Amino acid sequence: MNVWIALNCYLLVDVDSFHKKEVAVELEPFVFGRVGRVLGWRGLPMEEEEEGVEKNEEEATEVCEAVNRFALRPLAREEYAVFSLDLCNDQVDKHFSRFPVEELEKISLMTPGRPLMERHDVRGSLPRGTFFRSKLHHEGEHVSVRPDVYVLRTEGNRDFILNIEGGVYRETSIGFSFRLPECSVCGEDLRTCNHVPGRSYGDVLCYFTMRDVLEVIEGSVVTAASQGTAFVEQGARGLSAVDALAAARRAFHEPISLWSRHAWMPE
Repeated sequence: MNVWIALNCYLLVDVDSFHKKEVAVELEPFVFGRVGRVLGWRGLPMEEEEEGVEKNEEEATEVCEAVNRFALRPLAREEYAVFSLDLCNDQVDKHFSRFPVEELEKISLMTPGRPLMERHDVRGSLPRGTFFRSKLHHEGEHVSVRPDVYVLRTEGNRDFILNIEGGVYRETSIGFSFRLPECSVCGEDLRTCNHVPGRSYGDVLCYFTMRDVLEVIEGSVVTAASQGTAFVEQGARGLSAVDALAAARRAFHEPISLWSRHAWMPE
């Protein structure tokens, strides 16, 4: 049996049939049947494909280790789904507020271990997932906090996961506390100055910079994010390399068919 696992694919299996000369009381070999379904193919040479598989395996191991730092028992990779999302960024938002980069760095460090919620509902519902690692993402001049979150594949989370994967639940938001709203016009505490966010004073738009973040309370799935943050697309077909590899492994360990051409003993 020859097996190739490609980036963004489930599993591609080439089954070779082995035939031996029939000898008295010698059995025909069993044939292991496996059907594969390709989702995508990179078209790289085999050497590069093998390197990609090794990198995927390393990444899968890192993900499992990071997730299991927050679990009370070791979780197998097929027990949870992993998503990446932008939680907040350094742009002026709909409320005329923004985070400076130094506060984004603090937020990224505070995010692992915090819950993923729905609609900032921290009083009426329980978490859907847990953020297990985070980094700063740079795209041009823009900077965002981009954490990874795991969601257990329970029956209760089935539709939630499906809606994220299908692009129905798209936008995200952060719940947090901070100490100082700094006015962009005068640099003073917005609560004590005379400037109004959203108004322009000469050529300067008034907004407030959120400084001295105290706590990341949660991240949420919302209908309209104030900063335009959202889940990050995970490949052209909706699967990250890690999830594609996990899917391939799940398929590989499904029950297989065994058969022999003849009975155990010739008649």
